[in-house]
Amino acid sequence: MKKVILSLVLAVSIVLASCPICLVSAEEKTLEPKNFEEYAEILESEGYTMPENGKQAEKSVFSRKHFNFVTDDVIGEICSYIKEESSLDILGLITSVPETNQGVEFVVETFDINTTVIRDALYELRYKMDDQGNQPMAVLFYFMGLYFSVIEECKAYCVPLEEENVYEIALDIRLKDGTVETITTGVVFNSETGQTYGKSGNGILGTGYGFSIPEVLLYSQVNAWTRDFGFCLFYDIFSYTTPFFFYNTRRIKFDYDGLEWMIQIWKGNYIISNGAEVGIYSRDESRFGTYYDCATDEQMMEMSMELYHGDDLIFSRPKQLHWWLTGFRITDNLYPAKTMTLKFSIDMKDEEMLDAFCNAIDNHYRRDMSYTVDGLTVNVIW
Repeated sequence: MKKVILSLVLAVSIVLASCPICLVSAEEKTLEPKNFEEYAEILESEGYTMPENGKQAEKSVFSRKHFNFVTDDVIGEICSYIKEESSLDILGLITSVPETNQGVEFVVETFDINTTVIRDALYELRYKMDDQGNQPMAVLFYFMGLYFSVIEECKAYCVPLEEENVYEIALDIRLKDGTVETITTGVVFNSETGQTYGKSGNGILGTGYGFSIPEVLLYSQVNAWTRDFGFCLFYDIFSYTTPFFFYNTRRIKFDYDGLEWMIQIWKGNYIISNGAEVGIYSRDESRFGTYYDCATDEQMMEMSMELYHGDDLIFSRPKQLHWWLTGFRITDNLYPAKTMTLKFSIDMKDEEMLDAFCNAIDNHYRRDMSYTVDGLTVNVIW
């Protein structure tokens, strides 16, 4: 079976490690340029080509080379599989990222920066931010330290874990001074099931999403970061104003157990995927407006879904306890939302909740969707 991993995660890691970051320099040398003309002369003396007449020359500083990224056989096979199934060339995207080492080396030499000293100083700030619980800033200082140490190569490879057929992705970043920094990404995949997910349960690299390589399918995990932000009408309005989302949505609202509940469903195009969502939300009856809280662990329900285009199944998600069941299948064939059919099931808490949910469909969406009931399970077709 094809071994698997969400290679997009690697792209995120590499982009972070290769983005130019401004930094106040250390001791300056007499070589420091005082104006653009001197800067151009220094570059020319170093053998670089500067922009001519305001236009970038063909062989400019940042277009001579591309980022040096290599993988082991497993990850290479995974990327090839994704390209074959969805036309998404992950390795091609990563290896086409312009290499900025020449620019970094110029800055290091011009301002006489000791890369080891500055890396240690930035790492010290990184550990300080870690101790304060400021993970984003800790990551930023870490990658700044790597960046100004001049990255020569990044290798992605698989590390076996104790569980059979389960691996974690690691990155070896080789710096110009010979130092090799190893990053354990927390990205785990199972070579038997084809599922890729975050080791901490909050998604790959904390994104909130897992990935199924066999289906080329992105899906939300229970502890997604978006759970802290609830949902309101503005989110949909904003999505409609962008060129990335073209979907239909319905809001099934009802009262139960002293709360206002909303089961919202979506189907349509999400950037380069055909996708669908079923979300569970609630709020106190005294509140007004369109904002709802995401369901708590106690409010989650067993759900499943299938998305079709005509009679063709696009993807399915197995029954599971969730508050936001999703699927986004990456493909080069995007279908209008109105030509897709979403079938989903949801297990209600009791008879009272079952009646409230079904009445909401009957009163507002009887011409738009249909349903059947099996015990406390409602099977909806939209």
